[in-house]
Amino acid sequence: GGGGEDEDGAAAMPRGRRNRDAQGNISRVDVERPDLTKFPLFANATHMDVVIGPGEFIYIPARCWHYVRALTTSVSLNFLF
Repeated sequence: GGGGEDEDGAAAMPRGRRNRDAQGNISRVDVERPDLTKFPLFANATHMDVVIGPGEFIYIPARCWHYVRALTTSVSLNFLF
């Protein structure tokens, strides 16, 4: 789930902080070093590594949790429909 309403969303934002984020959907899980004691369901998460090159893009459907890390200096844009 998005927005942190449930434990399955592994994470999400404490209610008091939601209003400070544009979408209210920022996860508290550090995906590179997850605290599985605090977020045990994260151990069940699946992942996909994708490397895109110049001029390429990736479509991520609405409400899908994702994590992005640039391997080189880059510009990222997102559009919310």
